[in-house]
Amino acid sequence: MSSKIQGKRKTKKGRGLKVNADAVRILRTVRNDEAFYFYEAIGKPTGEMARSLFEFIEKTNSVKLESLLFHLQRKDFQNWIKKTLDDSKLARRIGSIPPTYNDDLRIKIRTTVENRIKELRGESLTLLVNEECAVASLSSTS
Repeated sequence: MSSKIQGKRKTKKGRGLKVNADAVRILRTVRNDEAFYFYEAIGKPTGEMARSLFEFIEKTNSVKLESLLFHLQRKDFQNWIKKTLDDSKLARRIGSIPPTYNDDLRIKIRTTVENRIKELRGESLTLLVNEECAVASLSSTS
């Protein structure tokens, strides 16, 4: 089967949906050694970790504000998102959130990540399906 590269999307002969490799990579679940581990301060772990943006949203709802502020000021969120998930766009957006010690910080982080997930899911996702295998896809919301 031959494949053509069209921009960042690959299409192959056969039945299928369109795939955006960037969205798949960014929205994936990473291994434990690549997860984001939350701390309240240096040497003071919270015991919480996130292995995907979906888990990250859940944890930002529950960890203490001290932890969110600590990581935002150190640019830990931005570094993990950029280096591990390879999403420079979201990293820049998180980096532009002002560090405040109130629930607005929690809301801004959560909303920023949720909006990025919606963008990524809105982009097309293509997976090749043939008689030999069927692969599940991320649902697309528009």
